Amino acid sequence: MQPIPAMDGHLFFAVQRSLGRYPETLYDLKRIKVLNEFYSSAVPRCQAAEDPDAKGDFSAIGEMENLHTLNFPNGANYPLLPVNDFSFLTKCKKLKGLDLSSTNFTDCSLLLQLPALKYIRLPEKEKLTNPELLKKLPETVKVSFLHQASAAPPVPAEAPPSRKIPEGSGKARAIVEELKKRTAMDCYKLTIRPGVTPGLLDSKFGGFPYWDPALPYPTDPAGKKLVLLAQINFDQLQVDAPLPRTGLLQFFIAQDDVFGADFDAPDRQTGFRVVYHERVDLSVTEERLKPLDIPTHADEGLEYFPVFQQAAVTAEKAVSYMMDEAHPFKELFIQAVRDVTGEETELSPFRYFDKDDYSYFCDQLYSSGHRMLGYPYFTQYDPRPKDSPYDTLLFQIDSDGIGKEDYVLWGDCGVANFFINLEDLKRRDFSKVFYTWDCC
Repeated sequence: MQPIPAMDGHLFFAVQRSLGRYPETLYDLKRIKVLNEFYSSAVPRCQAAEDPDAKGDFSAIGEMENLHTLNFPNGANYPLLPVNDFSFLTKCKKLKGLDLSSTNFTDCSLLLQLPALKYIRLPEKEKLTNPELLKKLPETVKVSFLHQASAAPPVPAEAPPSRKIPEGSGKARAIVEELKKRTAMDCYKLTIRPGVTPGLLDSKFGGFPYWDPALPYPTDPAGKKLVLLAQINFDQLQVDAPLPRTGLLQFFIAQDDVFGADFDAPDRQTGFRVVYHERVDLSVTEERLKPLDIPTHADEGLEYFPVFQQAAVTAEKAVSYMMDEAHPFKELFIQAVRDVTGEETELSPFRYFDKDDYSYFCDQLYSSGHRMLGYPYFTQYDPRPKDSPYDTLLFQIDSDGIGKEDYVLWGDCGVANFFINLEDLKRRDFSKVFYTWDCC
């Protein structure tokens, strides 16, 4: 077993946050796909280093062959992060998103060796060397600089042209159809209604929430009021069991840099709250709730809240299929390949299929988007243990929209999931919910 190399304390902390534990071997580094937490949210300037001699050493990032997002800390709360040598970037061939704006990066020539790059944020242009080389990057790469106005990682200003739907080989289509037969599950797809302004009682993302004035409004441990992420009014929707057919379900999250998530205890409702109103008081108005001083996504200081603008939503019944981030997909895939082709394999779909067939596989089975019930979508992996009691997807809210029409954005185009035990859902007991989110 190869030991992990020495590394700067901030990098060591980021690796811990990405893995959910201390790294033990070089293989642990190769599993990492996202690095974006280089400081503790509790102590923003903390140094997690075990080895003071490794200060400024970020070369271990070069061992992360699957890394696709590297966002060094950005904002007034964080000091500039000095890096001794940025040559590790040339090894990060899968890197799509890169934010170097709060580092001492200068040499733009390194960026030409990143074939998968989609967006990059850099320090002030006048501090860069070889800035003319930025013109040699593909036109699809979005480049911005420190102090350039941006409420989120840069994204294309306009929707991309309609993509060609992958066709897949006969073998891929047969395997996918077998997987669909084995995993098909009903769900309710939630769709944003552009141009519709939701009212107090409507199903919506963001906005001003309905609340019973007789109840204490949800707060975080410091007493700060939580913000409405979404509310679903079942009186307005046509849904079946195990979802409620009446009442209003709400999801609140905290105003912090991890959006209320506790990745060590995802079912502890301290930074988030799920509230079910069995009956809605139609006499309650927004004016009547004003004395509660309820915050919303649009308040000053909440520019990085995942909901950019409130949106009315509706629901329609759909079918969801299991994807390879969820349990127990690996075993199902191996069996499907065996039954369809007679082949024995231990490979994941990514390694089993060629590029075109894998694109077809993803296009047919991905469970991204907003939904209730069905299978979850993750940009990284399923954080629930295999024996988790949280067996039902209560609510999934994905990043949605581009450019000026952004509605929801979790970090770098991520997704949030709320899970519940099926029996608790049937009892309308929302006291135990597993909340997590991740991003690319």
